[in-house]
Amino acid sequence: MHDLLRRLRGSLALLHEEGERGDVVDWRAAAAELQVESFPEDYMEFVSAFGAGTIEESLFISIPRPGTTGEPLSLTRLPGHARRSASMNTWQEVDEGLRNRLEDMLVWGQTNSADMLCWVTSGADPDQWPLAVWERHGGGWKIHKCGMVEFLLKLLSGEFSECPVSDETLWGIQSARFLNFRDEERIIDTGIDPWTGRTVNRFD
Repeated sequence: MHDLLRRLRGSLALLHEEGERGDVVDWRAAAAELQVESFPEDYMEFVSAFGAGTIEESLFISIPRPGTTGEPLSLTRLPGHARRSASMNTWQEVDEGLRNRLEDMLVWGQTNSADMLCWVTSGADPDQWPLAVWERHGGGWKIHKCGMVEFLLKLLSGEFSECPVSDETLWGIQSARFLNFRDEERIIDTGIDPWTGRTVNRFD
């Protein structure tokens, strides 16, 4: 197991004790569909350990779903309408905008504030893909030279010089709860809010 993932597992607790513990992905089919050679090793290990789901109802992590459309929390390319948006073409550092293309963005996560967490998939080695975050309230895209698991660790521990996303719920929280999307749906279907434990009206 990746050392960074081992550290992250110490910081992320499964919210549902009997809950789902990861997702199985046909990585070869996913790579072919998304037109990449493979995926970052730390991300594949994260998916195996945790799967698609939510951290503190604040940050949503997606997985590849080859052969399907419209499934929740699906790893996708940046949509065409987003690539054409003027705000999406804003970079915090102009030089980074000249070196990286929105067409190469692969979206693995989003926040409650509609930030996008992506890889720039222009390189042949997935483990060297730059990690790009579009901060809706932070001035546009910014490149972070770390992997997905390291990014989450640094977010939870507050190790970045400033919060890298618009939603500061997870910034420096040290430990957080993770809930696989299948568990979240099952718990909601029982009429319980999985994050608060309160009864909810499913017809609202």
